[in-house]
Amino acid sequence: MFKKYSYNLFISIFIISLFSITCKKLKDYEGNNIEFAETTFEIEDVITYVIPNSDLDFSQITIGGIDYNLLSVANCMELKVPAILTFGLGDIDFTIDYEAFIPTTNPNPLANMAHDIKPKSLKLELTNITDCDLSMLKEVTLYLVMENVTGSLSDFTIQNPANPSEPHNAVKLGQYLNIPENIGSSMTLAINEDAVLDQFIHAGNFQTYMSLVFDKAFTANEAIIKSTMKFEVTLNNEQ
Repeated sequence: MFKKYSYNLFISIFIISLFSITCKKLKDYEGNNIEFAETTFEIEDVITYVIPNSDLDFSQITIGGIDYNLLSVANCMELKVPAILTFGLGDIDFTIDYEAFIPTTNPNPLANMAHDIKPKSLKLELTNITDCDLSMLKEVTLYLVMENVTGSLSDFTIQNPANPSEPHNAVKLGQYLNIPENIGSSMTLAINEDAVLDQFIHAGNFQTYMSLVFDKAFTANEAIIKSTMKFEVTLNNEQ
């Protein structure tokens, strides 16, 4: 009788234990049934561009194979060769192109888990020249490019807006064409709404490519332009 009781007790304990373990496992796997929702948020990246005056050399100009030496360059002066130097051709307006690659890093680790990353706003601010403004520029265009890309715009493989998944190593962020007079020290660029930036942000390290066209001079040793870029990203979260 005692042995039978012990045996039944053992069976009962075994069944209860098995039931408990089974319940625990079901509980552990409840996470598989949790619904996920997409959450959209913004990240911001601030980059400072330093443009040395010596890289532009406003005083030594070559136009049509002819060298001109502009003896007097004033701050915010329109770029033109005066008629006195052009042998009867009158004033000759000109512009200077400036291009630069700026190393850039993913500004937010959460973006590595996000997708559908798009530019939301892009603002430029001239921070160090008080007696001139961003109207020294005729136009400006910004791109994101992969870390190993060199050369110029013609060397880039630009993202196809109709199929962003096609192989590419550059995408246009935004631009401002025909910058007006007296625009002030800050301006907001027109965003490329078709741009998808996942490839660049997920890479961690990439580059910002700046293409500027100057139509006025500056006399400071350098022009410092701060860029504030905001991105919209989509992240999967538990509901």
